Amino acid sequence: MDVTREGVAYRADGQAAIGPGVPGLDAFGQGRLRALVAYGRKVFDLREGFESVRDKRREPKVVPALVAAAVFFCGLLRTRSFNALEPKLREKPFRRLIGAPPDGEVMGSADTLSRALRRMDVATVRRLSVGIVEKAERNKVFREGWHGALHTVAIDGWEPICSYNRHCDRCLVRHVRVEQRDGTIVEQEQYYHRYAVAMLIDERFDMALDIEPLLPHDLRPQGAAKNDEDEGELTAAIRLLRRVKQTYSWLQVVVADGLYPNGPFLTVVKQLRMGAVIIARKDGDEPLKEALSIWGKQPPHEVFDDKKGGERVELWDCRDVTTLSTYDGPIRVVRAVVTDQAQPNKPPHTWCMVATGVAAARLSSRQVLAVGRGRWHIENTGFHQWVTRWYFEHVFVHDAHAILAIFWLFFAGFNLLTLFLYRQLRSYGRDRGRDVTRTISRLIDEMNDDLARLDRSPWDTS
Repeated sequence: MDVTREGVAYRADGQAAIGPGVPGLDAFGQGRLRALVAYGRKVFDLREGFESVRDKRREPKVVPALVAAAVFFCGLLRTRSFNALEPKLREKPFRRLIGAPPDGEVMGSADTLSRALRRMDVATVRRLSVGIVEKAERNKVFREGWHGALHTVAIDGWEPICSYNRHCDRCLVRHVRVEQRDGTIVEQEQYYHRYAVAMLIDERFDMALDIEPLLPHDLRPQGAAKNDEDEGELTAAIRLLRRVKQTYSWLQVVVADGLYPNGPFLTVVKQLRMGAVIIARKDGDEPLKEALSIWGKQPPHEVFDDKKGGERVELWDCRDVTTLSTYDGPIRVVRAVVTDQAQPNKPPHTWCMVATGVAAARLSSRQVLAVGRGRWHIENTGFHQWVTRWYFEHVFVHDAHAILAIFWLFFAGFNLLTLFLYRQLRSYGRDRGRDVTRTISRLIDEMNDDLARLDRSPWDTS
């Protein structure tokens, strides 16, 4: 049943009842940018989310809500740095966009944003991003799941920032060999930030869920560090997975790369009552070693042609392997040999996966392969886009706390844009069909053009 709010018809799931190409497409407002803001405001309470952001500054001239909105749209509109954003803080269209009075007090400078982010309450900006995903889940955006109707989260390590010069007190440190101009090799300290990241992976809706920094050795819990070592990815990933499951209880399967098929990680997955599909790369490690021994020279258990991908797939499946001594429970192992039918002379690619829990019980061997290969969504849709399009690798502020606040605000922008693309604009991104000009980058260009023409506040509902 449709309902009408502020002149816009909505279905019960929160999606606008109108569609592209229908008169009244811009019922959210004139232009794509205004439409996105109205979508965020009406469906996800975006304005209230900004107003809930807090920081520890005393009597700030620029309130936290405006700082959060400015950084949010800095990421969404793909502004490359705070220095590039600074002129916009004085321009009326951008001030209207973030909800500041066009003729009010000066919004400050890049330094103002930096100081505010250093003092920002990260928990409040995290709630802003998490709230968008939770509201989408309540609106049944992810109701169908993906393979096997299961909701899948990918976890992986990510290193967006490194430097030989500038650093903060939470930088990780490593020694690398660097070739100088004269050809000599010297050892230098390199400073970097590394994170464990969780992303919902789906056929269309890849959503940033959570992020956890790896800690330097002096900030690790007492007794956790060995020989002054910085924290490893697996330790941070386990901490991250526990929080992700607590926040998003509807997630059922975790998928990860070859670092994770080990007893400690699989035990945590089991404790959280989740399933796992983990890439296995080392033939000499259990349980893959045992599965390879069982298969021997057996012919594949299943062979099929994937017409959509143009591939021929051979599958071997071994259930109830119990040779991993650090894990108490059966493990399923699936191997796939994939041949590109368009290039039959090219060597085939081999995939090996271990599966536990609900994934091992409910998924067919084809689906286990699909979930394992789906892990690349976090690499392509996530890390690649964030670095090449969203400027995550740019050091906006030399402070670990502020960097985390920026990432959460950018995540909120990424998630809202994803939902807007695939719930409202059905001719962009993966849904663009034959219209190759309908790319996400083109949409951002249109929004930047809309910003220059923004003559009234998109937050005004009158």
